[in-house]
Amino acid sequence: MIGKIVAAALTSAALLTTATGLSTAAPLGVTPLPRPTGQFQVGTTTLHLLDAGRPDPFRPDRARELMVSVFYPATATELFPRAHYVSTVLVPELQRQLGIELPGLLTNSYADAPAEPESRFPVVLYTPGAGVSRLLGTGLAEDLASRGYIVVTVDHTYEGPAVEFPGGRTATAAPMPEGFVPAVRKKFIAARLLDIGFVLDSLTKLAGGDNPDAEKRWLPVGLAEALDLNRIGIVGHSSGGYAAVEAIHDDPRIGAAVDLDGQIGVDEEFGRAAVEGVDRPVLVLTSRQIEEVGDANPSLDAFFAHGIGWKRQLTLGNSAHYDFTDMPSLVPDAVRPAAKTYFGPIAAPRAAALTDTYVAALFDKFLRDDPNTPLDHPGADPEITTLR
Repeated sequence: MIGKIVAAALTSAALLTTATGLSTAAPLGVTPLPRPTGQFQVGTTTLHLLDAGRPDPFRPDRARELMVSVFYPATATELFPRAHYVSTVLVPELQRQLGIELPGLLTNSYADAPAEPESRFPVVLYTPGAGVSRLLGTGLAEDLASRGYIVVTVDHTYEGPAVEFPGGRTATAAPMPEGFVPAVRKKFIAARLLDIGFVLDSLTKLAGGDNPDAEKRWLPVGLAEALDLNRIGIVGHSSGGYAAVEAIHDDPRIGAAVDLDGQIGVDEEFGRAAVEGVDRPVLVLTSRQIEEVGDANPSLDAFFAHGIGWKRQLTLGNSAHYDFTDMPSLVPDAVRPAAKTYFGPIAAPRAAALTDTYVAALFDKFLRDDPNTPLDHPGADPEITTLR
C-alpha cells in the first residue's frame, strides 16, 4: 500500500510540477525535493557491497549483498549530470510491481562529481523504515551533505520493494506468508545490524585505499580522502530508528544517533539499547501521530530510564509517521487526502526543514563540538516540543 501511494505521488508530483512551471530541473525530469540548505554542492554515487562470508538470511544460497548511496560535499558539479531519484534501470521493475507509470524524477545531487578537496567530513549512515527504500531518505541525505557530512543511505536487501544491483539485476522483498509478524521483524532487525557494521567496515577499506565495490567500479575523485571515520553518526526512520539506536549500543565506532519515530524494540520485546542503556548521545524525534497512538512509549520509557549518555526526545507538531521522509515532498496538495494516514497537516517544506535542522543539530553538537545548535536553544521553533 505504501509503495502504491509513493508511486502515485511521484507521478502526480511530476505532472503537476511540469504543468505549473515550477521545476528548475533539466528537461528530462523534475526535482520535487527541497533544495539543500548548506554551503556545499552535493555529489552522489552508489556502491555494491558484497559480504562474501555471510550467507543472506533470506537467501541462504547467496552471500549477503547491499546497495548503498553516498552523498558528499562536491565540487565542479556543473560538469556532471543531475542524479535520478529512481534509477532508470529500476523504473521498469517498479512500474511492473506497482502497476503505475513512474516519471523521470531528479535529485539535487550530481552523479559522480569530485568530492570537495582538502577537507575531511564526518560520516552519517541512514537506515530506512521497514519495507521502505533508502530513496525516501534522499532529501535528508542531500541536506546533511550540503552542510558538510558524507551520508551513506543503505538498502536492506529483501526487505524493501526492490533493490537494483549493477547490470540491472533486482532483488525484491522476501515473501512473508504469515505477514509482518514479530518473528519476521526481529529477523529484519538482526540483518540490519549486521548490515550496518559491514557498511562501516567497507568504508574503512575505502578510506584505507581499497575499493570496496564488488565490481571495482570507478569512484568519484577524492571521496576516499574525504571520509573522517573518527566521527560517525547514524540516523534511521521507524524500524531504522530502532536499528540506529541498537547500532550505537553495539558498535563503539558510532558516536551519535538519531531515531526518527521508531520504537526501540519489537512490540513488548525491547531492544538491548532500551534494556541496558546507551552511553553516547541519542536524539529521539517523534511525530504527533506516534505520540497519540502511544505504542512507542514503553520502549522509549525504558531507554530514557537506563541510558547514561546525553539523550533528548522532541516531538514535531501536526505530523505523522512519514513526515520525516521524502514522502510529503513527493505528494502535491491535490492528492494529499489519499495519503493522510502517512503524513499530517504540517506543510511538507516545513516538515523537511525541521527534520533536517534537528538531525543536523545533533550531529553538529556531538560530532563537531558545536555548542550553539538549535538543541541548545529550546523553544526557537514553535512546532517542536521537548518531551524529556
